[in-house]
Amino acid sequence: MRIVSCSRGIGVLLLMICLGLAGRAVQAGDSPAQPPRPQLLHPGLAPQATSILQQVALSYDPHLDSQARDRDFLQKIALAKELLSVTQLQDLRQQSLALLNNHEEVSWETLRLLKWPQGDRVGVVLSVPVWVPSQARRVDAYAGFEKKWQTVALTHPRPSGYVWFAGKLEDINNKARYRPERTQVEVNSRFAPLAALFLEYIFREGWYDVNRRVPLLVLRIAEDTWSVSAHRGPVMAECLSYPDRESATLDAVLVQGYFESMSELHHGRHVPVSNHRLGLALDVNDFNYKNVIDGNPNPVSNALRHYNRNAMHRLDARNLPAWVYNAAKWVGFRIPQEWLYTGLSADWPHFDVGTRKNGSGDH
Repeated sequence: MRIVSCSRGIGVLLLMICLGLAGRAVQAGDSPAQPPRPQLLHPGLAPQATSILQQVALSYDPHLDSQARDRDFLQKIALAKELLSVTQLQDLRQQSLALLNNHEEVSWETLRLLKWPQGDRVGVVLSVPVWVPSQARRVDAYAGFEKKWQTVALTHPRPSGYVWFAGKLEDINNKARYRPERTQVEVNSRFAPLAALFLEYIFREGWYDVNRRVPLLVLRIAEDTWSVSAHRGPVMAECLSYPDRESATLDAVLVQGYFESMSELHHGRHVPVSNHRLGLALDVNDFNYKNVIDGNPNPVSNALRHYNRNAMHRLDARNLPAWVYNAAKWVGFRIPQEWLYTGLSADWPHFDVGTRKNGSGDH
């Protein structure tokens, strides 16, 4: 990536956000009787997970206020755990490792083809509703058991869901013009009902309240190594850059980057101990911007500004607001505020089931 321009301080950026919110209004909750629902792409591969998904579907009663929606969410979480016979989500990690039976290296490519004792296949594709900016476009992703993401980008081992690409921050921050879409992601079938509940809760909040719409452009759960195609591009993509990597200052500038290939922006490889390799972790809006300082929404940072979640979300809506982390905690996920990824850094887009030690670096 090379930097094309770096301009417009935070005052202009805030004005841009306000102008975006003043755009064409879209009435939240227009059709609560027929909301889009999370579902498995091939339900026959996992009948039990499919049944649980149906039983824990969130309510879209048009008269639900925020407190009632939260109660409904908490009740459905409890029901999902009861149906899964799970009390602590760490148990899902141990069950998945046991199913691999000491395989030489933990790999999603191996685990996804196995079956749970009750017959469900481990690896399934989850389709969930998401809000995306008005100009967002879908980009196919690929995955494989590769040492380098570049190999996946060039050879496309097998399809693995997709991401939504939106290059302009003005469009990303214009919530009134968001549209409902779907995204597909691979997931461990025993984790699917809980992941679906979390993601449906995020979508439902935006259904009732335009201001609570959160764009879920990149959602990755189960894989070893992934990337979009190296043959897609070039593209321009904007993000914010800050004066330092440690402080709480929000004095950002808008940077426009040029990427020879879209794969430079959308890729990842998970270490062998990662919960992603077990289909038990979520990366939400994880990007790979380069040549910027603490360039959010990049994943790993030790800057204090990232603890100010609502302010970061106002500046760039791809940054998850505080209520999303609260919802993740209600589900039982390990959230970034609870552990250190490396050194003093937190991995802000990352949620998972934790480990027995919940130590640093085990993601």
